[in-house]
Amino acid sequence: MRRLVLIAALTIAILSPATAQSSATTRFVSLEGRFAIALPDRADVRRMNMPTPFGYAHGHQHEWETKEGSFGVGYADTFQRVSKPEDVKKFFDAAAERFRNVAAANGFKIGEPKKITLDERPGIEQRADLPAATVIRRLFLVSRRVYETAVVLKNNQRKSEGAAIGVLDSFRLLTDREITEEALKAGPGPLPQTPEIPRAGSDADDENLRGRVKSVHTEIQYLTDTPLARMGMRSWLETYNQTGNLLRKETYDTRNNLDLITVYGYVDGTRVAAFKFIDREYGPPLASGGAAGPAISDRKMDPRYQQRFVFKYDEKKRLSEKTEFRSNGDFMDRHVYKYEGNQKEELVYLENGTLTRRFFYILDDKGNQIESTDFDADGKVLAKISYTYEYDANGNWTKRTSSRKEGSETLRKLDPGNVLVRTITYY
Repeated sequence: MRRLVLIAALTIAILSPATAQSSATTRFVSLEGRFAIALPDRADVRRMNMPTPFGYAHGHQHEWETKEGSFGVGYADTFQRVSKPEDVKKFFDAAAERFRNVAAANGFKIGEPKKITLDERPGIEQRADLPAATVIRRLFLVSRRVYETAVVLKNNQRKSEGAAIGVLDSFRLLTDREITEEALKAGPGPLPQTPEIPRAGSDADDENLRGRVKSVHTEIQYLTDTPLARMGMRSWLETYNQTGNLLRKETYDTRNNLDLITVYGYVDGTRVAAFKFIDREYGPPLASGGAAGPAISDRKMDPRYQQRFVFKYDEKKRLSEKTEFRSNGDFMDRHVYKYEGNQKEELVYLENGTLTRRFFYILDDKGNQIESTDFDADGKVLAKISYTYEYDANGNWTKRTSSRKEGSETLRKLDPGNVLVRTITYY
């Protein structure tokens, strides 16, 4: 059933029998929603599409039937931030009117909205009474995100109103640190590492790592403070097993908050990866996009992983081709690598063979890039970058300084270069 507002969904619960569960000692955490509430850790989940004066907000709603009442928590993202006082007022006025209309259509007696706050963010509480039930609904606005919490109390549950209000009062937003902690606990968990499929190289070999590398922590230090330096990645941690295969990668954004977890392994005889994006209040709404690449078809995804990889190597065991697919078989892209002396070429193709990007590298005697040129599909130079290195005792670089030599003036201003610092541990 399509449900436009949470209150309409909860109204239906008045006529539905409740499955008694205790919520007194439980806690529900939603990483996507960035909230916690004192309710059981399992809930019915549905898509949520909420009309606002600024277009529809899209997200999810969670619903519970407990002995205290029928609860719902929803969150939905708009595609613009709502921060101006006049826009905030417009938003809440429209939301209050929708509630009044739903209540009136169901014969409820409704009072005036009450202004409330959540961590100093604005909100309203509304109450509607009917001989058979009471509905209490709270609505909060956090930048571009809308939160809605509500409870329906039937006649035999009205004596539990204090406990139900306590559940609504327990609703709180997770801090960035708590989101990171919860994400690290939630996974995705490790993928199977056996049976390992024979392969001429390994992930560590493909990254030109020498020795029995256990982990590589890489941090970006930007040479100047630009808008580009204040977005994207700040650091990442990669963990390898003793055969050189990548086990896990954690990516952190420029605020040093966990942004993405990716785990690697083998499923059904192929190399695969599963990943989890970590949503943040200051980031773009997840509904506005996803992983880069071609559009996803309607073929069913394999729930065990999101991506699979196919590798090819040349006679010198150098990576010559890497093709990525989604777990439903959709083609993502193919990277072809060609080598000649101290030169390396990388070509990126679509499924139909169309060339989309080309990179040309000049390598030093350790196989590291000392110059790279980025071309578009028509052969136009987008950027030319030079690199210098510092190394550890195993011959792996621990510091790489890049400087942009060519490219558009705008790009040079946004990204004149950076320094990558790597901390490498070994088995």
